Amino acid sequence: MTTVDYWTARTDFLADLRFTRGAAVGTCAGYASDLKLWGEWLDELNRDWRDCSHVQVEQWVGWQTRERKIKAHIIARRVSCLSSFYKWAQKRSLVQSDPVYLADKPKRPQRLPIWLERDEQARLQAVAAEIENLPDNLHGNARQRILDARRRHGVLFALIQHSGLRISEALGLKVKDVRMTNHVAKSVRVVGKGNKERIVPLPVVFGAAFGLWVADRPKEAHVFAKAPGEGPPSPKAVRLYLRRLVERAEIDKRVTPHKLRHTYATRLLESGAQLVDIQALLGHVSISTTQIYTHVTEERMADVVSKL
Repeated sequence: MTTVDYWTARTDFLADLRFTRGAAVGTCAGYASDLKLWGEWLDELNRDWRDCSHVQVEQWVGWQTRERKIKAHIIARRVSCLSSFYKWAQKRSLVQSDPVYLADKPKRPQRLPIWLERDEQARLQAVAAEIENLPDNLHGNARQRILDARRRHGVLFALIQHSGLRISEALGLKVKDVRMTNHVAKSVRVVGKGNKERIVPLPVVFGAAFGLWVADRPKEAHVFAKAPGEGPPSPKAVRLYLRRLVERAEIDKRVTPHKLRHTYATRLLESGAQLVDIQALLGHVSISTTQIYTHVTEERMADVVSKL
């Protein structure tokens, strides 16, 4: 068995995750944080990472639950991360066994996705398109910048609701990734999790509007560039902008770009799409991830029946 200290193994694992498996930067950052917590916990106990069993994993889970009051779904994610790390280490003969395999793992709580109803979508769209309350042009081109930002975010949020793209996928789009026919955007090409490519078709009406948005832009330009030659806004800035729009639209839900993705999936299900089709459109690796939307239908049907 090869002797490697924990922090070196962690660095090598994260490099393999990012550059060999093609994991997203955000995913790698999450893994780095979770593994840092495990390493620091082991250092406090003066415990060798190669000599751990399911007992230590369960103690680590219990410590997070009791001492740090961490929610079950976060702990479940961390345990999953730790399992991936030890399986990687075992394949490279850095450890003899995977201590996570026999551990009593916390179950992820079943949470129904949040989505927008059709009237809420209409209110959000109306607020995003408002120009009456733009400030007077007292500070150079401030008014034009605000108008440009509203249009950009309005198209961005509409795209997610009509394609189900992840926020990182939407912001990463370049003009060359949009397939056009007669000035109408027919589909977008995205590279999602695990560096997997998929083609997502667009509805005709939205495709016409989206085609106008990307028209005459350079092929290598970002679709949602803040200005010519610049990159797109950050996901954090987009989430903050959406939060403000939701407040102005008086929507009493915690809406994020990912909830707009849920909205797209819900509309597909309502239209009779099969789970396997929704899985392909969303870029889910496993059908089990897509199955959360069956619970959406069950809940809605139960609500309908309760009103009889």
